[in-house]
Amino acid sequence: MKRQWTKKEAWDWYNSLSWIRGFNGYPSNCVNRIAMWQSYNHEEVAKQIEYEFSLAANTGFNAVRAIIQFECWYYEHDSFMNNLEEYFSLADKYGLKVMLTIGNDCSVPKEVFEKVSFGPQKVDWGHHGGKKINPHEGIYDAPGYYLMDEEEFEPYYYKMVDELGSKYAKDPRLQVWDIFNEPGNGRRGNLSLKAMEKFFEIIRSHDPIAPLTADVWSYDKDLLPRLEIEKRALELSDIITFHYYGSFENMKKIVDNLRKIYDRPLINNEWLNRCSHNNVLDIFPYFYEEKIGSYHWGLIQGYSQTYEPWGRYFHLKDKSNLDLTKWQHDLYRFNGYPYDEKEIECIKYYCLKADQEK
Repeated sequence: MKRQWTKKEAWDWYNSLSWIRGFNGYPSNCVNRIAMWQSYNHEEVAKQIEYEFSLAANTGFNAVRAIIQFECWYYEHDSFMNNLEEYFSLADKYGLKVMLTIGNDCSVPKEVFEKVSFGPQKVDWGHHGGKKINPHEGIYDAPGYYLMDEEEFEPYYYKMVDELGSKYAKDPRLQVWDIFNEPGNGRRGNLSLKAMEKFFEIIRSHDPIAPLTADVWSYDKDLLPRLEIEKRALELSDIITFHYYGSFENMKKIVDNLRKIYDRPLINNEWLNRCSHNNVLDIFPYFYEEKIGSYHWGLIQGYSQTYEPWGRYFHLKDKSNLDLTKWQHDLYRFNGYPYDEKEIECIKYYCLKADQEK
């Protein structure tokens, strides 16, 4: 629609679907989104994507969240668009609907920002994210940086969004438009507010059949959305997507708050942090029972090393509430065996139950 959905329209859409349960993450052989979307070594990346989609489908998942990379669209336009279309086709082959994420505020300051280079991507082993310098270190003061901040590149971001909207607005393989990942993160505050609003406007101009959203991620002491840009994201969204990597008890409070205030379908499109007691055996059944969509991070151990704890955890003086002996994210090892068989049994049980009920 060329306007925000009403609450009734959002609920009618949501209630027509089987319970949404998906995952985040890059293919195991990719350290970052450049490796995932670039033309270099694409055949091997595509093989890994297909393997992981098969693994996800066999586990019971029916959705996947993909975050794109502007530089791949800008510098390798044709191959990027082909690779994205292949991604949609492979997802469809294994019964996975795609949540496509366009904007993203998780970045590092300009002084440590590495200009994108294509080809082999260096892997820094032992670091969450696969790089020593990454947004999860938590030791930066300056705001994160993107090419979008440069006047010469800003119009091209809008051109990219317009092209994606034109191509996929009516495509049933695309289940949710995730307009912006964690707006305001990376200490950016409202720097991306104009772009986020413009992205919403552009996608809506194409009369999409899928809902639009942007992700809430930061909360105040009362576990309510904290930042101005997040509140604006909620005002613009058809459905509510939120992230939370903390305790199960706080997760439930956030859900209660968002339900009470917004009364729209809820999807948590980032969770799972065993180090801070954000666990599969607690949260996955809860999301099923409460009919909350779920996209944990991530599926399989890989070069991006999201099984490692966030680097900022090691800078904390008080680590008493953390268990750094556990994997933070991911369900499967490099070899495809489960990290924890009980988790996989739990996931399969509730996925099967949801399908039988629908």
